[in-house]
Amino acid sequence: MPISRQMLRPVGGGFIFFSFIIALLINLLPWQISSINFAPDFVALLIVYWTLNQPRRFGIASSFVLGVLMDVADGNVLGQHALAYTVIAYLALSRQRQLAVFPFWQQALVALALLFLSQAIMLGIRMSMGASFIGWGYFAGTLLAAFLWPPLSNLMIMYQRKDVPDEL
Repeated sequence: MPISRQMLRPVGGGFIFFSFIIALLINLLPWQISSINFAPDFVALLIVYWTLNQPRRFGIASSFVLGVLMDVADGNVLGQHALAYTVIAYLALSRQRQLAVFPFWQQALVALALLFLSQAIMLGIRMSMGASFIGWGYFAGTLLAAFLWPPLSNLMIMYQRKDVPDEL
């Protein structure tokens, strides 16, 4: 019985760019229900994904640019997303070799911690500017993002899979 083997194709920069365009558009949709933002930060989720899986194509500088774009598009304090995104990109890159070999459920726990940190940095910046504490519901999207990590990873990697013919 032949064994099916698969190999991963290299990811082009266009695919990474397209995934972030989609994530930016999803982030800008109105997701709030009675002051609880239950939607995950899809840009931050993809930043963690691409820094773990394509560290040579995506890194801290790209995260900073995406953060500034998100700040301008969302109308927030300029630099809050940029700072949060660069911090999580740095932390993901610092342990990339370890984290990339983890199973998806363990990567989801790491993504949960990184996305929680990202949200905490943005909340800390807002509170330092005089805003009041929004409430713990602000972090609801982070939990949802952790549950979305395995299907997102499988969906993104499905594009790369290629069957390898059996050799005689």
